[in-house]
Amino acid sequence: MAKQLILPELENLTEANEQVISEIESLRHFIENEPTKRREAEIERMQTLPAPEEITIARRQREFFDRLSRGELKNEHRHQAQNGAIFIILSVCIIGVCLWIYRFIS
Repeated sequence: MAKQLILPELENLTEANEQVISEIESLRHFIENEPTKRREAEIERMQTLPAPEEITIARRQREFFDRLSRGELKNEHRHQAQNGAIFIILSVCIIGVCLWIYRFIS
């Protein structure tokens, strides 16, 4: 009866041993091949052209800056700064009105 208990235990151990060996082999394969795969993927990423949308955006920006003179660029920056200041003032006013309404309702 003791021999019958030993045989299934040995079979379980050999199965576990085979699983461990296969896991070790897969890890060894991963360690050997992963750096080259990652390096190749990085090289591929660097050699790939950007998306067409990025190309059109860059082209549009280049054409915009080619058309404008320095004075026009300064005017554009000034207008953007003014618009930013107005946006901040309006935001503060909206928050103030919302707080006033909240206090009035409370």
